[in-house]
Amino acid sequence: MIDFIAEIQLAGKFEGLNRLFVKTPDECVSLRGEDYELLLWGDPVGADDFVMNHPVTADQRQVAREIYGHFYFFLFSRKDKCIVAGNSLFSILPVYYCIANGRIALSNNAVDLGKHLGLSGVSRRFVLETMLFNYPLFNHSYIESVMLLPSNSFMAVSDGRFMIEKHIRIEEYFSSSPKLWRRSADQLSDQFLHDVRKYLPEERYVNSLTGGFDSRTLTAAGLYFRKDFTCSGFGASGSKDIVIAEKVAAGMSLPWRKIVLDDDFVKNDSLRYGYQFIRNSSGSATFVRGHYLHAATLLANDSRYLVTGNFGSELFRAAHVRGVVFSPNLITLFGSRDLQEAVSGIEQSREFSAVIKDEYGSVWAELKHDLASLPRFNPEYRHLTLNQQFYVTVFEEVFRKYFGAEMVSQFGVIRNRTPYLDFDFNRALLQTGLSGVYSGFFEHNPLKRYKGQVLYSHIIRKAWPELGRMMSDKGYCPEDLLTLSGQMKVLRGYVAKKKNQTAASDPYSVNRSFAHNAGFFRQLSSGNTLFNSECFSDSRFAVPDGVLLKALSLTWLKRSLEEGSWMTSPQAYKSEKIQ
Repeated sequence: MIDFIAEIQLAGKFEGLNRLFVKTPDECVSLRGEDYELLLWGDPVGADDFVMNHPVTADQRQVAREIYGHFYFFLFSRKDKCIVAGNSLFSILPVYYCIANGRIALSNNAVDLGKHLGLSGVSRRFVLETMLFNYPLFNHSYIESVMLLPSNSFMAVSDGRFMIEKHIRIEEYFSSSPKLWRRSADQLSDQFLHDVRKYLPEERYVNSLTGGFDSRTLTAAGLYFRKDFTCSGFGASGSKDIVIAEKVAAGMSLPWRKIVLDDDFVKNDSLRYGYQFIRNSSGSATFVRGHYLHAATLLANDSRYLVTGNFGSELFRAAHVRGVVFSPNLITLFGSRDLQEAVSGIEQSREFSAVIKDEYGSVWAELKHDLASLPRFNPEYRHLTLNQQFYVTVFEEVFRKYFGAEMVSQFGVIRNRTPYLDFDFNRALLQTGLSGVYSGFFEHNPLKRYKGQVLYSHIIRKAWPELGRMMSDKGYCPEDLLTLSGQMKVLRGYVAKKKNQTAASDPYSVNRSFAHNAGFFRQLSSGNTLFNSECFSDSRFAVPDGVLLKALSLTWLKRSLEEGSWMTSPQAYKSEKIQ
């Protein structure tokens, strides 16, 4: 467990890093040099080598860059009498904090921290941002007065003074003249195989396997290094992720653990894990992602580690789909000519119409002011292309706000390792045209997007070529990207897909779960003070969308904190028949 609550006195005698905890996380790693003490928890990869490399002194920047994985840390410098608190690179695991009464209180969960401090007020700013962008775009939390530590930052306390500083600015690694991508694939594939090894545990682990390229590449790496692992996938019966992944595992004679999101999950687990996911994410996610926690809980019986392909596609392929990761309003912000046009577009959005305007007037004014600080409108980033400005926000906010919600929830039961987010590999990637940073903004042209998958194919060919000849969920094999005839197959598949687009299926039983739990959800609309009643109309329930799901999830968290029973008795309602 990574759950913690800690307090740092702004002025007081240092008595040891362990003494800072009010609630102590499991499995802390304690390291000491001549001039420092370092406490780590979560999943610090390579921590054993850190003291050997820094026997005398160390600082927070070295901690963030030279220890890998996702973790939290406290660092005390005896020389400077300074306590530093922070998290690993890209800040995937969140640090929430509140300054009051001469102390800084910190936690991995805003709700828990609020409860510890006796704070219960709901932040209208957080609610508005979450409704508009699918997650809070800035650093407010669900609890008023509790803030989120900025991305790639640390807080330091010394001599009664408190400050927050960044330990890395990712845009400084962008290149004005990246190497041609065709000349970079071979070297980068070698680099990836070198860097991925440290994330593959020496003990038996679970390798997430889907129908796509991200996880298959990690499967190839596991085979290349002769690791002991089980492949696993989850989804509704017949979903592509299950069907294709199962064929790949069978074709390679790999151990396979299938988690089917069937009637039992819909009836007994979907709501239970859904509301746990909301609370674990401090309100920044919705019910419909509970299956990630459900699967992680089951897999924790098999191993302490889960290796996933999270972040791979977002690093290599140009973003081009509006949805839960890249919300329509986020794209409006970056696709507008100026801030006024962006604000006007947001004010006309369905998401904006969902909130009660009289309740958010001053909050909206504050948010509009802060939007000017985004890379799209901030003169500091004017030298970057539009897509590079967008990618600063992807690295700094989208990764930790969207994927971080999933990972902080899973970390309560299993350690999720994400090799694609390795700093050394990304530093090399950003020097080449293979990074999605150097694509066009929301590039749709398949011929231009093609390079976003080529690196996978090169890695698979080097690591385990047989995997490159097996079909993916895209209708072609990884190896097809490396031959002229295969590339024609890729293009034909794209054209056929455009001509035969059909309504989306229900690969994770989200719609079925919603229908089953509709009776519970309808109860949430009574006495609502956050959103317009139109949000909860029968027509919205008939075709639930992201706006309804966010409104229900935020309302549920508010009610659960006010009425306790909404947390402990989710089955106290009449279930709808499963369709």
